[in-house]
Amino acid sequence: MMQLHERFKPYPIPLAIRWSVSIAALITLVMALLGWFLIEQQQVSYRQQTDLLGEMIIDQFARSASEPLMADDILSLEVLVSEQEKNELIIGMQLFDLSGNTLARAGARPFDGVQEGEEIIKQEVLTEGRSTQAWTNSDASTVSYLKPVSFQNTQVGYALMAIDLQPLERDLRATLNALILTTLGLIAVGVLLAFPLAYRFCRPIHHLVAAGEAFDRGDICEVKLPNREDEIGRVLTTFRKMADGMEAKRHVEKALSRYLSPSIAEKVISDHGECSLGGVRSEGSVLFCDIVGFTELSEQLELEDLANLLNEFFHYFAVAGNSCHGTVDKFIGDCVMIVFGIPNYDELHGIHALTSAVLMQLVAERINERRAAKGENTIQFRIGINSGIMLEGNLGSHERMQYTVVGDTVNVASRICGLADPGSVLLTGEAASQPGMQEYVKPSSRGMVMVKGRKGPILAYETDIALFRDDDLFRKSLDSIFPE
Repeated sequence: MMQLHERFKPYPIPLAIRWSVSIAALITLVMALLGWFLIEQQQVSYRQQTDLLGEMIIDQFARSASEPLMADDILSLEVLVSEQEKNELIIGMQLFDLSGNTLARAGARPFDGVQEGEEIIKQEVLTEGRSTQAWTNSDASTVSYLKPVSFQNTQVGYALMAIDLQPLERDLRATLNALILTTLGLIAVGVLLAFPLAYRFCRPIHHLVAAGEAFDRGDICEVKLPNREDEIGRVLTTFRKMADGMEAKRHVEKALSRYLSPSIAEKVISDHGECSLGGVRSEGSVLFCDIVGFTELSEQLELEDLANLLNEFFHYFAVAGNSCHGTVDKFIGDCVMIVFGIPNYDELHGIHALTSAVLMQLVAERINERRAAKGENTIQFRIGINSGIMLEGNLGSHERMQYTVVGDTVNVASRICGLADPGSVLLTGEAASQPGMQEYVKPSSRGMVMVKGRKGPILAYETDIALFRDDDLFRKSLDSIFPE
């Protein structure tokens, strides 16, 4: 049984079927034991009744035969034996004297001769001290009874009677068959009732499973659980509260991901709210992108139009950054800051940052083409990229903090963005030296440039955007972000 259980354990057998089989097996076992007990009781009762009937008949026969046997009245004994034989259950009667000689008989007799039977039976009766001895014959369909015949407390002979068991056995078999059929019927009814009973017990579990599947699909409105007052009802209530809590958590995560990048939002949530100030050193690339002439543009446009313009461009820029494994760190007025290789380490953070920057410039070109066709102002962007070591972590206060990156690498990326030409991507020497970047850097380097806030100059390179335009894979990425 254990091997069979282990064999079928990996298979996904429904709980209702398991319960049905278990309940059916239990009912079958109980009814089988009950049927066996009733049959055994019926057989014992049958044997007791048979012995009682045989002893009563042989006792009556012995009393009737005592006086003729004492008077040695053979004729009366023959008549008496013949009369007793008329009973349909009696198939043989015999009377013996004390020497074991047959005085009268009718029908079959169990023994043929004193040495083969009568003397042995008489010895057993005398030895055991019982007034009546009974035994079943070899054919198992006859039972014989031997009783001493006494007249006024004086033993004068023996009476032997054989009873046919077949009529009684037929009655017993009929009773046993009825019991067996009744037991089988009750087992069948129990098995048939086990399946709906098991499914009824499993119905609350089915509700929980359906609710869990609906919750996994995000269809919280489909989670409908019945109201119950029992223990199962309390389980359903607990699950309902848990589902409500999970749905609230999902709304929080969804809202948080709109203010933070998904990777950062996941990191913040995984800390279970136990965020501490500080950070760790990490290597990555930083991209800054801002609008050329934003101050003049702000003066020309209404506030609502300016907000719509920023939202339109920044939406596609965020998609471009995410498609290249970047993380939008923040939007600062007309500027967007995207980091690569942070918080998830990326060996190719440099080339991913450059690819994202070129995508952003080409998306801006396509948006400007549509704006120009509508007679709206076109917008130019400048992008700067730097690579190096930064400090990533929570900055601010214990009451209000922000997960971001800081350091000289970030500051230089911001400064070099301001030196880039409109519609171009400017790289620092550290960014240009990253794996896979050399073929996209123009040979005519900007050379050493001074940036605000630094004492010494830095090396800057321009990007050859034309090399990306002819790449089929790049064009497919561009079309997926902003189709022509």
